[in-house]
Amino acid sequence: MKDKGNTQTIIFRLHPTPSQERKLHEIFTIYNRVRRIGYKMLFEKREVFFSKNKHAKDGLDSKIHAKLMEICRNNPYVNTIKRDNQTRLKQQATWLKKRKNYMKNQIKEIKNKIDFIKSINKRDRRLRGLYARLSSIQNTFNNLKLKPVIFGTKQWFRERIKGNISKEEFKLKRDASFSCEGKKQYGVVNLNIKVLSNHTVRIKTFHKEKEKKYLYVPFTVNISQEKWYREILTAEKYMGTIKRKVIKGELRYFAHISYDIPEAELRYNFEKGAIGLDFNYNFVSLSNIDKKGNLKSYHEISFRNLHTLRKNARENYISYKMEKVIDYCINKNKGLVIEDLAFDQEFSYNKKHNRKLSNLKTTALDLLERKCIKRGIAIRKVHPHYTSLIGKYKYSRSYNLSTHVLASYVIARRGLGFKESIPAIYKRLLSQVGEMIEPRLKKGSPYYEWSQIHDLLKHSGITSFKTSEIMKISLLVKDVLNLVTSEQPDNLTVGLSSEGKIENYYKFWNFIEITNLYK
Repeated sequence: MKDKGNTQTIIFRLHPTPSQERKLHEIFTIYNRVRRIGYKMLFEKREVFFSKNKHAKDGLDSKIHAKLMEICRNNPYVNTIKRDNQTRLKQQATWLKKRKNYMKNQIKEIKNKIDFIKSINKRDRRLRGLYARLSSIQNTFNNLKLKPVIFGTKQWFRERIKGNISKEEFKLKRDASFSCEGKKQYGVVNLNIKVLSNHTVRIKTFHKEKEKKYLYVPFTVNISQEKWYREILTAEKYMGTIKRKVIKGELRYFAHISYDIPEAELRYNFEKGAIGLDFNYNFVSLSNIDKKGNLKSYHEISFRNLHTLRKNARENYISYKMEKVIDYCINKNKGLVIEDLAFDQEFSYNKKHNRKLSNLKTTALDLLERKCIKRGIAIRKVHPHYTSLIGKYKYSRSYNLSTHVLASYVIARRGLGFKESIPAIYKRLLSQVGEMIEPRLKKGSPYYEWSQIHDLLKHSGITSFKTSEIMKISLLVKDVLNLVTSEQPDNLTVGLSSEGKIENYYKFWNFIEITNLYK
């Protein structure tokens, strides 16, 4: 079983007879030939497809539809083929747009680095490498454009060009699937692919003769699939995809049946509190809070190096780990709060980090949402801004936990509607500094003051804010004030020597506890 989107997919093994195999090969060939022709027509007229002229777009759609219907003998497979090609072209356009934005930021970063190095030493040897890299990226950026896709993947196409595989083998891998979406209309089932109650799948062919119109291919259902099989039989709508693969030298056939996940009744909600989750590319942090926002417990689930696993193994492994998150929510009898994350990458990570991030965004998040729906766990999404910083600046000293656990704690509180007020010690700091440092956020933002604190500490050279150093950095507040205002508030001299150095941590923090500056 696999999950995708808001649906789940059950895979059944087909067992066609030799005569049925020949008819299946015919469907594979015609379907994929029509798909390639339809994509070519759409790609050549992509300017019309992406234009805002509705009349021109409708004319193009009618022309392509008529041509494809003529080739495949008025078969409804055309509707699925058209939808698939349109989605494919839109995905290409989206990729091109994101790629251009990504490379623009790369170019900007390199130029900034060049300017910085030149300001220090114009003869620095690193400049030569940076200019070469800048030129290479700019050339790639200028040559970026939509290119037609290669059906059958580039890998097998290259193998065919090298002569490592035969023409027949390449065609077998290229034309490896066909699919059709069906639904019940007016009480009548109208499906090109229909799952029947006698463990057979009915597949429509391209023939018009009554005795050749359908294939009835048997398939096997194991014990674990019985529940899903019964749900498919009663589903109003599902997508069927027939695939063929060469496994251990044998050609095997599979039916991938996708249908909407039935939503379970919510049994785990936010009446008793919430579970907050902070995603990282190699682990997740969970915080369990009560309805008053108090931390009760926490848990971390680590991942292996996901980029080293193959696609199916990676998905199965992530599914196993996400099941642990679900079990934690069920055990605590609470709903789950996650960040509403956006993964439009605006700057360059290294190649390994990029792969890990891609694995996370394409698998783990969607999979977790679907599992929550199926298990009756309420899920909420909250704004992700400043969760880690608030956790560090506000709760590090109180709980002495990692930044990621504290971020998940803030996420859980945000999901229950709690507002994170600025501690008094930071308010006093901001009152001394005023508006001398302008943060990136606008004044109307709910995180404006947190942004001020962060930018002020960063401007003053205080970049490390680990849990073990929270006390030391808070004491450095006096140095920040000296940098900005040339004044030192009397209350911050407690626990300091005559030279202004840290001398007595306990005395300083005892003073803060008494005056409630930190709370």
